Amino acid sequence: MKEILDQGTVIKIENNMALVKFTPSSECAKCGACSLAVSGEMVLEAENEMGAEEGDRVEVEISSAARVLFPFVVFGIPILFFFLGLSLGSMISEAFGIIMGILFLILGFLSVRIINIFMARQKKFRSRIVKILVRRS
Repeated sequence: MKEILDQGTVIKIENNMALVKFTPSSECAKCGACSLAVSGEMVLEAENEMGAEEGDRVEVEISSAARVLFPFVVFGIPILFFFLGLSLGSMISEAFGIIMGILFLILGFLSVRIINIFMARQKKFRSRIVKILVRRS
C-alpha cells in the first residue's frame, strides 16, 4: 500500500516531533479519520527530521500501517467489546446485559487509548515530514 502525502502547516514543535494542521485531501479523506475533525481540519503529530519550524508549510507522509489499522482499532474494538459485554450479561438478564454492554464499551474505548499509546511509540505507525515547502518568513 502506498503512503499518502499531504500538505499542512506546522503549529508546534516539541523535541523531534511537530504538530501539523491540515485540511484533509480527497485521498486522505477516504480512510474516514478526518471526518472526526469537527472544524474540517486535522492536527497530526509527525516526526520532524527535516528541521521544520512553527509556521512552515510542509509535506507529510502518512503511514500506511496506521491507515490500515485505524478503522479496526477505533471502530472495531469498542463494538466488539460492546457485543461481548451484551452477550455475557444477557446470560443473567436483559437489563444486566445492557449494563454489561455499556461497561464493556467503555472498556473498549480505554483499550483503544492504550493501543494508541503503543502505536505512537512504534516507528512504522508514525507520520513524518518529508519536505519543507515554504519556510516561515
